[in-house]
Amino acid sequence: MVNAEKERHGGALVLEGVTRRYGHRRGAVQALRGVDVALARGSFTAVMGPSGSGKSTLLQCAVGLDRPTAGSVRIAEKELTRMGRRALTRLRRERVGFVFQSFNLLPALTAEQNVALPLRLAGGATRRARDSAREALARVGLAHRAHRRPAELSGGQQQRVALARALVTEPEVICADEPTGALDPATAEEVLALLRQSVDELGATVLMVTHDPAAAAHADRVLFLANGLLVDEYRGTAEEARSARAGAVTDIARRMRTLTRTGTEVAV
Repeated sequence: MVNAEKERHGGALVLEGVTRRYGHRRGAVQALRGVDVALARGSFTAVMGPSGSGKSTLLQCAVGLDRPTAGSVRIAEKELTRMGRRALTRLRRERVGFVFQSFNLLPALTAEQNVALPLRLAGGATRRARDSAREALARVGLAHRAHRRPAELSGGQQQRVALARALVTEPEVICADEPTGALDPATAEEVLALLRQSVDELGATVLMVTHDPAAAAHADRVLFLANGLLVDEYRGTAEEARSARAGAVTDIARRMRTLTRTGTEVAV
């Protein structure tokens, strides 16, 4: 109880009673049903669930890309649900980093220019943005690819550039939407290790949606969604999360299979 209270009041990201309904009356769809989630600073949380369980809606509501029908969302104690569009855009630019399955790099820009883009959009000086971009690329092992365009990089390298772009503003929260979905297993492990490193060494807070138990095993905590409800939670040890041990992967996979079969609850 003490830890839960600490996460709610000092968390990097807090959702309380978040409901998201699409449509009206008989045709309404409840994507989220009173979800409560608190992410502590410097933590790594994965979200899993069957198709249509509300994973993407949870991620979108968490960072202000979608507005809840009811409930509240706070990032660094700032209430998103009361913000106007411009304020939300500014908050996301300054406090949220994004990593997508499809990389979302601008093809005409070099790796360095893609990473520097959030700083340039925020009005940062060109030289300072360039220096910060180079530092972020070095952090993900791509300093030697700074002047290459996305088409000249492998899929894994493009995702590492995307991660550098997410880290360059030193955001409060990094949201990763299926970040390894387009990668082969070996490359996926490299990207997940970098996400894990950003938590352990930089104090980043990561919220990741994934369908892959092996990816989820890198997280400190796995939340399971079904029919818009949080139905179970898995917490491993710090050592298990850093090494994605086979036992953790097996347990997460078992829970996911049960959840997919029942659609409502997970056997613990």
